[in-house]
Amino acid sequence: MRIKYIKELEELKTEVILYGSFIEGMCRTLQKAFVEGDYEEARLLAEEESTVRSRERRIENDCLRIMSTQQPVAKDLRFISSVLKIANNLQRIGGHVIEIVELLDFVGPINNLFAINHLIEMTNRVMVMLKKSLDSFVENDLALAEEVIASDNEVDALFDNTMDEIADRIRTDPVNYKHLIDAMQVTKYLERIGDNTERIARWVIFAIKGDPEQQEQQ
Repeated sequence: MRIKYIKELEELKTEVILYGSFIEGMCRTLQKAFVEGDYEEARLLAEEESTVRSRERRIENDCLRIMSTQQPVAKDLRFISSVLKIANNLQRIGGHVIEIVELLDFVGPINNLFAINHLIEMTNRVMVMLKKSLDSFVENDLALAEEVIASDNEVDALFDNTMDEIADRIRTDPVNYKHLIDAMQVTKYLERIGDNTERIARWVIFAIKGDPEQQEQQ
């Protein structure tokens, strides 16, 4: 029985790793679209919405099944609880990527986006955060998770600067306000991706340390 239980926990972790890799791939495709200005591949991400949601539901169902049949305690219970939250954060990240892609349908050439260089920089930074947060989960690396949390401040600062620049441009260039509002929305979604990535890191810390402060700051 114990061997079966341990195997179930290992399989659950593998599920999250694979899900994280899938979401990271979506973000990488978006990053490529911003850098290269080629939207064709990114457009296909809109078709992944059902996959994003179904993979989260599968992980959630597995967590609930293990909790109801094995009655885990202490460290194992923290791990399963964290997996539930991490899967939800990954689903939200995937959802925000799709929302950005759907917005780009109205923009035309990606280079039309105001502050494209800032958006590229934000995308690059959240990609680094996401990779580190997933690596911290794989390796149970407390220091790496804490590094992700610290770096979210940089993304927040870039978000504030970009929003200020877009707001200033709207005041001086009302003719192109629609594209400017699109850029503002993309900026908001990127910031939310960063926030969800930070939350993943906090749940990793909770799983390792059992620190209730990490839950309070979610």
